[in-house]
Amino acid sequence: MTDLLPITYDNIEALAASAFAKSRDVATAIREDVLHNLNPLERTGPDRLLHRIERRRIFDAETLTEIDVLTDRVARLVQEGTTTVECVDADECNVTPAYWTAQRRTREADELGRALMFLYDLQETLLAVHDLMHAERAIEAMRMAS
Repeated sequence: MTDLLPITYDNIEALAASAFAKSRDVATAIREDVLHNLNPLERTGPDRLLHRIERRRIFDAETLTEIDVLTDRVARLVQEGTTTVECVDADECNVTPAYWTAQRRTREADELGRALMFLYDLQETLLAVHDLMHAERAIEAMRMAS
């Protein structure tokens, strides 16, 4: 994953191009880490998103909706697969805190967590491009009204 380019009008083409590259990463993450961790009936949304990515229809509102729904579902599954373990070290020679917590994840939650990062990255980039496009339209409308 890369850092998001500055959100400026000068970078809108580069942001859009990077969104296509990120969409390919998301497609790989869905295929490798998401689909086999979902029940067959839960795979229709990710399959629709894959088809939209393959057809390069990533800037449509429907794609943003599919990403939003999938990120919510995957985040919930990651949370369900994560447990917090409280640890205690009663050794009198221990110089670190005697109590701490650690989070443990199932294999499925780890895989889904990897995919979630790619989904968030693509979502952020797509929203940045949409914001710039809406801002351009709003400015153009203001100019036409003047």
